[in-house]
Amino acid sequence: MPLMFCVSFSCQASDYYFKPVFSANERYYSNLFLFQDPPQDNWISTLSPGVNFGLRHENGELKANFTWNQLFYTNQSELNIAEQLFSVDYQHKTERLQWSLGGSYNNRASINTIGTVVGTVFTNIMAKQLSVAPSVSYDLDERSALSFDYSYNKTTYEKNQNPFLTNYDYHQASGTFNHLYTERDKLNVTLSSSLYKAQLYDQRTFNHVAQLGWQHSFSEQLVTYLSAGINYSNTKSTVPQLIPGSFFGIPVFIDPVTGLLLFEQRYKDIESNGFGQVYRASIQKSFEKGSVSLVGSQNQTPTSQGLQTQTQLAINSAYTINERWSSGLSASYSIYESSGQQNNQFNINRTYYDISPNINWKWTPEINIGFSYTYRQQDFKSSTQASYDNNMQLQITYQPQTNLQVK
Repeated sequence: MPLMFCVSFSCQASDYYFKPVFSANERYYSNLFLFQDPPQDNWISTLSPGVNFGLRHENGELKANFTWNQLFYTNQSELNIAEQLFSVDYQHKTERLQWSLGGSYNNRASINTIGTVVGTVFTNIMAKQLSVAPSVSYDLDERSALSFDYSYNKTTYEKNQNPFLTNYDYHQASGTFNHLYTERDKLNVTLSSSLYKAQLYDQRTFNHVAQLGWQHSFSEQLVTYLSAGINYSNTKSTVPQLIPGSFFGIPVFIDPVTGLLLFEQRYKDIESNGFGQVYRASIQKSFEKGSVSLVGSQNQTPTSQGLQTQTQLAINSAYTINERWSSGLSASYSIYESSGQQNNQFNINRTYYDISPNINWKWTPEINIGFSYTYRQQDFKSSTQASYDNNMQLQITYQPQTNLQVK
């Protein structure tokens, strides 16, 4: 990140900007952690001062943001927490070559990091997240281009006693060839590989994906996209074989097969391989005052509970009522299935769906007010009882119309 600033400032700057931002929101959850029998509802107040700043010159732009989130849980004060979010991104463009380098460092609450959709996050602990993502794209000619992307993410949890959360490193690299076949058709080929290293069970998962994509534009307002591919994964982990216990106050380990008491843990190396399908199909329609899109997809990602397959159908729409009022609607239905030793123990296969309408009002050029409602429901295959939540949010954002510049 410091190198990004050095590169940017060494270039001849045309102008810079500095914009403070302040937002506040009030949220209500009837079932914050998606328990089957929630003990209480929650009111959450969030104050978020921040600042956007950046630098522009002839061939590039630097953008940066720092935000402080102070969260107050009105009737569950032990969850009160402060978050610090910092991100920076630099983009540089020449006639044929484009490259960028993005990065972030966030100190966030676990409930805001991975969400409650996993159905296994019942506490609110801090997660330190470091992310770096360089990319480069080169136009071979007027119709063809090559791009390469790499991303690195490191997540560390503080004072963690939740077996579903584990420190991990994630590397992903991909290369894509894009070709404009006709004025209305674009083709692409993507090859990607990733490495997921989890501290739990010393797990290492290699994931390799090959995918073909086709975009067709019926008109400027109607665009479709279809891609399909294959995923190969290899997972290695070391799992304990004995159950921790106590014998007259002495720590022991119990063999679940023979019942023998041992003083040392035994471990077993496990390796699994598998092929899977990945695909994405979408259609997007634009109107004079809005748009609507429908997306169906399936992908596979490594987690500490095994390789997770997510199949999802989602719809999103937006509509501009007038210069000050706008609205939107989003809904999704997802099926989560995990494979591996860990999943056999915890059995977290589930379905999840939500629907969320929203409306926004631009009160003044500096003040925006938004209101949204979300209904969520989650069903574990191992349970006959569903979990559901009603969530409402009111957000007020204030951004002074300041723009400090220097030519």
